[in-house]
Amino acid sequence: MDATVYTKKVNGPATHAIVIGVGRYPHLAGGKSKIKFTSEPGTGQLESPPESARAIARWLIESYRHPVKPLASVALLLSDDKSQKFEFTNAGKKRVVDALPAVMPEVKKAVREWHNKGSKNADHLLLFFFCGHGIAALPDLGLLLEDFGAVPTAALEGSIHFRLLRQNMDTCAAREQCYFIDACRVASDYLIKNNGHAGQTIIDKTLDFNATGRVRQVHTFYSTLADAPAYAKPGKPSLFTEALLEGLNGAGCEEAKPGQWQVESVLLHRALSKLLLDASDRLELPERQLSAADDNASVMLNAVATPRIPVKVGCDPAEANAAATLVCDGVEKSKRAPDKKQKTWKLTVPIGEYNFAAQFKTAKYKAAQITKHAIRPTFPYIELKVK
Repeated sequence: MDATVYTKKVNGPATHAIVIGVGRYPHLAGGKSKIKFTSEPGTGQLESPPESARAIARWLIESYRHPVKPLASVALLLSDDKSQKFEFTNAGKKRVVDALPAVMPEVKKAVREWHNKGSKNADHLLLFFFCGHGIAALPDLGLLLEDFGAVPTAALEGSIHFRLLRQNMDTCAAREQCYFIDACRVASDYLIKNNGHAGQTIIDKTLDFNATGRVRQVHTFYSTLADAPAYAKPGKPSLFTEALLEGLNGAGCEEAKPGQWQVESVLLHRALSKLLLDASDRLELPERQLSAADDNASVMLNAVATPRIPVKVGCDPAEANAAATLVCDGVEKSKRAPDKKQKTWKLTVPIGEYNFAAQFKTAKYKAAQITKHAIRPTFPYIELKVK
């Protein structure tokens, strides 16, 4: 079987994506296999990665709009203890397919096919997304697949050596490549002991000459800093995935020409940083999650007809948020009831002009004067002065 869940014939430059989400780990704590790998404490079953991978694959198929490199294929590999089903809409019709499991033999085939598709045209854009367990020994990172630990004496046969995979993808003709790694990067004694071996490279660095004559443009996004964990709400896409989708839908864009909005990789990284900080504060995480990046080439990723911009609204002083009904009135209208935790209000609206206000039923505060704001990327904060 083929891991491809979407394909479209494109003449000329195109985008090819591979999406991997691993939540089922039979050989880790809580897994169903009798063979257990116990040398990587803190790893077990995950709920978020399959949902994150589905969300990214669905967005690519339903919403991705590159003006010169349209989507030509999406390969999806899932390891989900609940279901392998993937639902999406294509050409107005709902479809349901069974995704292949994210085990090393299937991932190898899918990655090599992705590499081969990219090698057909130097102007292709390649996208790689992984969500699951990650273990690190800087500068190396192992991305753990479902069959990690199946052979306890060779557990890394079920891990992708990400640094070398990304390095060796220079053998692919496609000169634009983006990698999105949604995984913890906490130091692993097991990797440290294995002295630079973090798993299988899948693609070798060959002696083939790069006939394009062009330097590869790569941007690698990490969901968190080195030596730090990544977070998610149970059963929901991860914080990084949610921020990534917000960025791709508008927070990471700029106006390339009047009325023409484009998401570009460097701008996307800036948006991810702001959105993850805000999500960390809202969830009161023990450690704020910060996005990191390598390579940092400028790659155009999406064209957005009407960007949707996340906005944060709050009162000054912050204590007034507990009593304030916050109102947004413009292209779209909405409001938020008082928040006992005194948190700001986060909403997402189409780009445009909006009136914001704070209303109170208590005499302790006076209603804030209505203020008008032009909402633009990345993640504006509207602060309402309250007396």
